[in-house]
Amino acid sequence: MRSMTAYSNIYKRKKAQTIQVTLRSANFKYLDISIHDFPSQNILLEEQIKEEIKKKITRGKIEVYVYLKGHIESDVFIDEFNLAKYILEAKKLSKKYKLSEQLNISDFFSLPQVVSWSEKKMEENLIFSAAKEGLKKLLEFKVKQGEVIRQDMLKSLKGLKENIKIIKEGSSAVSSQDNGKDDINEEVSLASFYINDLEKKINAKAVVSKGRSIDFLTQEILRELNSASSKTKKKNIAPLIVESKNYLDRIREQAQNVE
Repeated sequence: MRSMTAYSNIYKRKKAQTIQVTLRSANFKYLDISIHDFPSQNILLEEQIKEEIKKKITRGKIEVYVYLKGHIESDVFIDEFNLAKYILEAKKLSKKYKLSEQLNISDFFSLPQVVSWSEKKMEENLIFSAAKEGLKKLLEFKVKQGEVIRQDMLKSLKGLKENIKIIKEGSSAVSSQDNGKDDINEEVSLASFYINDLEKKINAKAVVSKGRSIDFLTQEILRELNSASSKTKKKNIAPLIVESKNYLDRIREQAQNVE
C-alpha cells in the first residue's frame, strides 16, 4: 500500500553546477505530472522524466521542481558577415562626409545581429540521474506512509468486524423469534463477504494501485449497512450499525489518500 502524499529532495553536483530536484506528491483521482522551472531547450528530457514517473506511479498529483545552482556557460556567436557590412558602410560614410575613421571593433558589438549568445543546456545526465534518485526516495516515502495508513485501516476494520459479528448473531435470533420480520441476514451476510474482500485488499503485499478498489468495497458495505439500518428496529442492533458505519467512514476517508 502506498500513500499519495509524499516528498523527496535530491542534490547532485558536477564541477561548478549543482542540481536540486524536488518531488512532491499529493492526492488526485488520476495521474497528473507537472515539471516546473525547466529550461525550454531541455524539453525532451522533461518528457523522459515524465515517462519514468508513469512507469512507477499510477495516480496522484506529482510536481517536480528542478533548480540549478552555479554558473551556466553561454555560447557566443559573432556574425562576421553582418559585422563586415557594418564596417564597409561605416567606411563609405566616413569617406563621403570626410569623417575620421577612428573606429574600434567593439563599437559594432552593440549593433543588431552582430553578437548573439545562448545558454548551454544543463547537464542532462545529471538532471535525469537526480530525478530518478528523487523518484526512488519518493516511492520509499509513499510506502512508509502507506503502512501507517494500513495500520489505521486495520484498527477500524477490527472494530467493524466485531460489530458485524454481534449484529449477525443478534439478527439470527431476531429472525427466528419474529418469523422473519426485520430479517437483515442477507444484508449482514453480504456485508461480511465484502469485509473479507476488503481485508484481503488492505493486507495484499503487492503495492499496486488499490485506493479505488478499497473505496468501492467500502461503498458496497455501506450500502448493505444502510439497507439493514432501514429494516431493523431492534435497539440492540441499530446502534451497532451506526458505529459500524463510523468505522467504515474512517476507512473510506483513509482510502482517499491511497494510490
